[in-house]
Formats: sequence, C-alpha cells, structure tokens
Amino acid sequence: MASKRTTPPQFDPDGYSKTPLNDLVVYSIYSLHRQGSAIQAEDIISACFLLFPRRFSLRKYPQWPDSSIVSRRWSECKSKGYLRGNALEGFQLTARGVRRAEKIEKSLGKVKIKPVPSSKTKLPLQPVLTVHPELKARAKKYIHSIESSDAYRHYKRKAQVNEYDFRSLLLCTMESPPATLARNMEQFKDYVRIHDRMDLLTFLESSEEKFAHLLKTAAKK
Repeated sequence: MASKRTTPPQFDPDGYSKTPLNDLVVYSIYSLHRQGSAIQAEDIISACFLLFPRRFSLRKYPQWPDSSIVSRRWSECKSKGYLRGNALEGFQLTARGVRRAEKIEKSLGKVKIKPVPSSKTKLPLQPVLTVHPELKARAKKYIHSIESSDAYRHYKRKAQVNEYDFRSLLLCTMESPPATLARNMEQFKDYVRIHDRMDLLTFLESSEEKFAHLLKTAAKK
C-alpha cells in the first residue's frame, strides 16, 4: 500500500509577493529539511516553485521554474549564515537558518486544505475535496507540462520512452538523485488527481513502474 503524502502548504500569492526572495528560499529549504531528506540543488528549485510559483517562475513561461533566481538567492543565504553546502554536495540549513524559517512561516499565513475522506466512508453526494484555487491553477500548469513532454508523446504513440525522457518529464536532470525523482513523481500524481485526469495518472504509474530502478522503489505484486 502506498504511503499517504501530505499536501504542500498553500500561501496567498498577494501575501508572499511582498516577502523577500531570500526568505522564500530559506523557507523552501526548511520545508525540505523537515522531511528529513537530502537537499540537492534540484530539490530547492522544485520546492521554491511548488510553494511560491508566482515568484519563482519564468516570466515568458510561467509553467516552468526559473532556476537562475533560486541559485542566486541560495548564495546570498549562505553569506548570511542561513545555509551551508554547495550545488554539487548538497545543502543544509544552519541553526540560524532554522530560526529564520520559523519566523518566516508565521508571517506567510498557511491555507489549509480539507483531507479526502476514507474510501470506506459512505457520504452523501457532495465534493469530497476542497482545493484552494491557487493549488488547482498550479496543478493545471503541471498537467500542461506533462502533456507537452516527449515522454507522454512517445507513450501515446506507443514509442520507446528512454531515461532522459523520463527525467525530463519530472523536471529533473541526469544527475538528479532518486529521492528527487520519487518526490516529483508523487507530486505530479497528486496534481493529475486534482483534475481527475485518470489518463495521465495511468501514464505516470506506467512510467513509474518502468523506471522503478531509478526511483529505488521495488515493484510490488
């Protein structure tokens, strides 16, 4: 049985648009830090875009993250003592960075999303999930990204999907670690579920099974 994932916190774009970029980067790294996973450059770029898409997207292509903004900011965060490490070996928050992130979190104002009821619970016909408009719009951007990917195009034509196609689908590079691939895959599946795109969910699950060795997940009978 697949483990349950918590939905990333959602923040008011009008609120975080006034927050300094350095603070948003520190908080994004803090969100990864609390998950207990290794923090690579790709993880930070992905987290910044998932949490604060309005501030970390490309101007011309808002459905894609702008890695240059993030990389400039983590250098400044290091100089301020919030962060240590580098893009090759990974990053780690300092104690000062954790304290700073906790202050930032209080100022952001989290918007909570109602959980989906258990499938065993019989309820009247009504929406079982209240999705914040910002999350729904973000999910739509990622659905467009999936549909325009080479991996999905090859899949629809029943052509071969290679490792590069698979990694590009998940917005990762050939150097991205298994943890990043697995996390992005789960996040993409959450997004397609929001819009009830079962066709894309089938595609993602098929890709996940084919490239399970890259995700370090054993296929279950």
